[in-house]
Amino acid sequence: MDQHLLFLLNQQWTHPFLDRLLGTLSSMDFWIPLLVLGAGFLTWKQRIRGAACIVICLLGVGLNESCIAQPLKKLTHRARPHQAMEGVRRVDLAGVRPKLLSLAYPMQIGRSGTPDPHDKMRRSFPSAHVLNSTVLGVVLWAFLRWSGWLLLPLLMAWSRVYTGAHWPSDVLASLLLGVPFSLLLLWGCECFWRGPLTRRRPRWTARSPTLIFPLFPVPSSDNKRETL
Repeated sequence: MDQHLLFLLNQQWTHPFLDRLLGTLSSMDFWIPLLVLGAGFLTWKQRIRGAACIVICLLGVGLNESCIAQPLKKLTHRARPHQAMEGVRRVDLAGVRPKLLSLAYPMQIGRSGTPDPHDKMRRSFPSAHVLNSTVLGVVLWAFLRWSGWLLLPLLMAWSRVYTGAHWPSDVLASLLLGVPFSLLLLWGCECFWRGPLTRRRPRWTARSPTLIFPLFPVPSSDNKRETL
């Protein structure tokens, strides 16, 4: 099943437009400058809440890399499709710097050669791209209230299979790991915002007693009196 889905997504259901779209989406070097600009704009627009959103995204990516992605990659040591099979399409942006200039160049399309049994860089599972994009999608959805952000991890999962970097099972498992991790991260940050941070920095939380209402709603004062 894994090879069949890879064959469909990587070799049959292809198009030059998808090569450009998914190849660009899959390149982190391309997006880093745009993400930095977006983070600056969000912080300027929403002040403390915007800064909190950026901090949570960075925290999630850092925890993903150090506690989930890299340990599992070293533990499973799974070969990527282009390392395990011959003829896998490899789709990438042109090798220019800065990467934004690659939009003016043709895409680099190639095929994998004969697998090398001595290749030690086998880190297919899980997909760090999918894990990190899941954190970004879920956190931005929770803060900005636009459900379109939830498409980000799905598109990233598609792009990683399309470009020959991961197996379909890699990205599916990464989504199943990333969603509960992202929700748990939001819950933990919400508890910190309402508890220790409110006590230590009341001015920061005065205008926004909850970070991501209504996911974790704050009890009303009436309800508090009733419980007392």
